[in-house]
Amino acid sequence: MNTASMRRPSRGWLLAMSLTIALPSATVCASPATPRAWLVAKGDAQAVLVGESHLPTPVERDSYHDTVVQPSYAVADAAIMETYFGPEQMRNEAFERGAPCSNDLRDRQTARLGPAFDALIAATRANGLPVPDWMSNWQLMPEFLLTSIYLDRFAVDALGPAYDAALVRLGGGVSLRLRASAKGGPRTMLGLDSLKTLRLQFCAASASERHDFLADKVDKTAALMRLKLADPGYASLDGLTATAGRVLAQYVACVDRATPCSLDALSADVRQLERAGWATAYSAGTVELSLRQRTRAWLPQIVRAIGTHRRSFVIVGALHLPDLRIGAKVEPGLVTQLRAQGFSVTPIASAADIATTFLAPTWSERLRATLGRL
Repeated sequence: MNTASMRRPSRGWLLAMSLTIALPSATVCASPATPRAWLVAKGDAQAVLVGESHLPTPVERDSYHDTVVQPSYAVADAAIMETYFGPEQMRNEAFERGAPCSNDLRDRQTARLGPAFDALIAATRANGLPVPDWMSNWQLMPEFLLTSIYLDRFAVDALGPAYDAALVRLGGGVSLRLRASAKGGPRTMLGLDSLKTLRLQFCAASASERHDFLADKVDKTAALMRLKLADPGYASLDGLTATAGRVLAQYVACVDRATPCSLDALSADVRQLERAGWATAYSAGTVELSLRQRTRAWLPQIVRAIGTHRRSFVIVGALHLPDLRIGAKVEPGLVTQLRAQGFSVTPIASAADIATTFLAPTWSERLRATLGRL
């Protein structure tokens, strides 16, 4: 979960993976618009597929947002969002029953988890904050720290209201701004992840993958704690938004590239975001659980939603869209996987590309408009 999109209700945020807030109007950038959406179609069903950063970036407050992204969201019948966590997504029956993951004694376990928690505990104490019992005793059932909300809730509380204020000032991520917009939106909102599904995927992975993934998550939280210590007012987030925007542009440009982008050659911008806690390292476990398993699990949900609704709006992290070279293998992204299901997936350069398709009013909408003028 991205702590930049998860706030507690007492500050006007609903606890979940991402939450709706009252945001200021977005400032349109003077830089050229960056296309980052695709038209997905099969028969009469259509969807606009958008890649986002989940973070406030100048790239995502441009004219493309105003002419393509927001209008597509406004006319859609359903929105399918990685960052939406409703009541169904929060259910986690396995966790409620207290059943741990089963372990194969032959599995190799990573040695990273202990040092990761040591670093988080040290950063917590350096900030003058109390260390929760579950953090000090993580060895008891470390897998619960993934699909419970302990780690995320701790980060939300520890970062404090100054972090909230900085994110609101910067404009928030696209998913949050769309849901907070007064311009309307889909009647149906669907989430792609649930705590129960995440836990099942987590337990299906090997012990080393599980521990590496959790270590990446703990390292990210520790980095945020160090950011808080070095910059209590979070003024440095201004610089990070530009960095995050460049990274988003890199990921979007990887879609339909003849040679897939390689996760083994991450840019200096990505490393900077990792050090600040705004990005997660991509260990073998994180690649397996955050990218490969999640993207594949999303596909049938997205296909079903597009088949159920005339117009759908799908928005996910941009790294899920392109094919990626991971070591010697290439992992197909969501665009390739949708094409394999028989959908056409074409880039949307501007509103003109979808003016006569997705954005064109339906017969019933034209009728209502006519009756409204009478």
